Amino acid sequence: MPRNDRLVVDGLGRLPQFSHLGLTDDLIFVSGTLGVEEGLALAPGGVGPETAQTLRNIERILAAAGASWDDVVKVSVFLADMAEFAAMNDAYSGFFPGDPPARITVGNVGLALGARVEIECVARRRPPAAGGADIPRRTGFVERDGERIYYEVVGDGGVPLVLSHGAGGNHAVWYQQVAPFAADRAVVTWDHRGFGRSTDTAGRSGPDVAVGDLLAVLDTLGIERADLVGQSMGGWTTVGAALARPGLARSVVLADTLGGFVSEAITAALDRRSGDVFGPSDVLGMHPALGVEFSRRHPERAHLYQSLGQMGRPDLPAILGRLTATTHDAADAARLTMPVLCVVGDRDPIFPPGAVRALADLLPDARVVEISGCGHSPYFEDPGAWNAAVRQFLAVVERAGS
Repeated sequence: MPRNDRLVVDGLGRLPQFSHLGLTDDLIFVSGTLGVEEGLALAPGGVGPETAQTLRNIERILAAAGASWDDVVKVSVFLADMAEFAAMNDAYSGFFPGDPPARITVGNVGLALGARVEIECVARRRPPAAGGADIPRRTGFVERDGERIYYEVVGDGGVPLVLSHGAGGNHAVWYQQVAPFAADRAVVTWDHRGFGRSTDTAGRSGPDVAVGDLLAVLDTLGIERADLVGQSMGGWTTVGAALARPGLARSVVLADTLGGFVSEAITAALDRRSGDVFGPSDVLGMHPALGVEFSRRHPERAHLYQSLGQMGRPDLPAILGRLTATTHDAADAARLTMPVLCVVGDRDPIFPPGAVRALADLLPDARVVEISGCGHSPYFEDPGAWNAAVRQFLAVVERAGS
C-alpha cells in the first residue's frame, strides 16, 4: 500500500465521514470504533457485550492491514459512564491474556449512536512479507494400511503449524492460511482418507484411522512438537492425536468443532439450535459449512468452497456416523493441559458458540474467540479475523514458552 493510505473493511459498519484506519510507513491508526454488528446496530446487552464486539471489530480492521493485537502499542477507551469501568474492563481483559498494550480510559463522554464504549488504537505496521516464490513448498504421500495419505509442507523453521480440514474441504481449503503463516514457520496441510488426493479404498475413513494417519504424516516429517489446528471434523483428529501422543501438541486450536467432547451443557446448547439455519442446497455457493449471508455476498468464493468439497470421494454419511460415535468425556478433557483456543463463528448453526463455550469450560486452559458475522467456517469466510485471532493466540503461547 502507498504511504498515508486509508482503508475500509468490507462489511463492517461505519459512517461515511471516516475510514476504518489510516496507514503511514510505520504506523496504523485505527479510527474510533463502536460495538456494531449488522450495519450500525449496537451489540445488545450493555457495555460488556459492546466492548467485546468493539474489540472484535478492531481485530478485523487490524487484520485487513496485516496486523494483530500484538502490533498494538496504545489503546484509547472512551466510556459514556465511568461507573461502567469494571464491566468494560472484564470484557477487555478477555482479549489480552498476555501482556496488554498501553491504554488510557476516559469516562463520562457523549458517544455516537448512544454507544456505551468507543475504542481507538495505534499499531506498528509490519514490513511486507517475503514473496511467495521465496517460501519453500514440498509435497508427498505416506503409505499406511494400504492407503496413500497426501500432505504438503510450506515454509520452514519455527514450531510447525498443522492444519486438519473439515468434512467440506481438503488440504487446499486452507489456501488463505498457508501463505500468511508460512512466512515464519512450517505449515503442514494434509488430506483425510477419501478427501482430496488421499485414498480410502477400504472405506474406513473416520476419527479412528485419521488419528493414526496424521501421526504417520508427522513421523514421516520428523515433527515431534507442533501447534495443532482442527476445523470441524478435523477437530476429532486433532483431539485424538493430542490424547494419543502426550507432548506432541504445544497448543491446540479447535475451530468450529467440539472434537468429540460431550457434556450436559454441550448437549443443552446443541438442543437449542434452530432448525432453519441453512440456505437452499441447490443454489450456487450455498453450503451448510458457510454462512448464508457470506454465500450471498461472495458467491464466487462460496462456489470455490463448493468445488473444493467435491474433490475426492469421501463417504460422508459413514464418516459423519463415525464422528458422532467417537466421544470424549471430562477425564479426557483434563488430559489436554496445553493452551487451547476455541474459535467459532458467532452464527455457526452446527456447533454454535454456546456449545463451544461449554466445551471450553471442560478444558484446563482454554479461551474462546467468536468471529463476528460468520457461520461454520470463519477461516474461509473471514480469514483476516480468523488468522489474526490464531496468530495472537500463538504469540501468547510463544511468549509463555509452552
